Amino acid sequence: MRGKVSVRFRQQGGALAMATLVALGSAGTARAQEAADATSMDQRVDAQVVAELEAEADQSSSEAGALALSQSKSEKGDLTGAAAVLERYLLIDKNAIEPRSQYAVLLCRLDDLQSGKFEGAKVASEAPGSEALDRVKAMCGGVTDLSEYTGGGMEQ
Repeated sequence: MRGKVSVRFRQQGGALAMATLVALGSAGTARAQEAADATSMDQRVDAQVVAELEAEADQSSSEAGALALSQSKSEKGDLTGAAAVLERYLLIDKNAIEPRSQYAVLLCRLDDLQSGKFEGAKVASEAPGSEALDRVKAMCGGVTDLSEYTGGGMEQ
């Protein structure tokens, strides 16, 4: 009798072990498929992000486009994105007054007063007494004295 019980237990145990292995194998396959789906999704998201960045770069390649895109981002609450748009444009045209003044204002709104005042000082040197400078002074509480950076006020 003992032999029959032992054989039956082994058969049942073997069947249980086989069922467990099949279940684990199925779970592994499912996880592998989920990982493949996630990778595919990541690639689609990456492609979408790249397309959006390229569109932004195209739009912000002109002063009017950069100002409009920055304004749009600012209205949506994306102050960092708005500042980044203007910063990119200022790499193209470092003497642009309106983008620089808006950039300075955004920096001050982002609590980077030192950088905002410094950018405002650049506006002051290019357009003293302008409305653009007045907006910077109002938002930042003044502008930096550039003579501290240029060796007594002379251009370097």
